[in-house]
Amino acid sequence: MQSADAAISYPAAVTVDEPQFETLLDQVLDLHRRADELTRSPRLHEHVRARLGWSKDVPSLPRDQRDVADEVVAALETRNLSPGQSRVLHRAFFGR
Repeated sequence: MQSADAAISYPAAVTVDEPQFETLLDQVLDLHRRADELTRSPRLHEHVRARLGWSKDVPSLPRDQRDVADEVVAALETRNLSPGQSRVLHRAFFGR
C-alpha cells in the first residue's frame, strides 16, 4: 500500500508538435474552403457534428460532400491533440 505522500507517476501526454499541427490546421482550412465550394447548406456541418458526437441520426450527403466530410472527421479526430489545438481545429472548420 502506498503512503499518501508517495508520488503517482503517470505517462507524459504526447501532443502533436507545432509543425504537424500547422499542417493539420492548413488541411482543415482547405477542407472548410472545399465544403463551402460544394454547398452553402448547413447539412455538411450537421453531418460532421453528428459523426463526431456518435449520433444515430447522421444526415445523408451526396457522395462528393460525404468524401469531404470523411476527411474532416478524420482530421478533427486526430489523436494526441491538446485541448487548445482541438478547439482551434474545430473553430477553423465550423467557424466558431
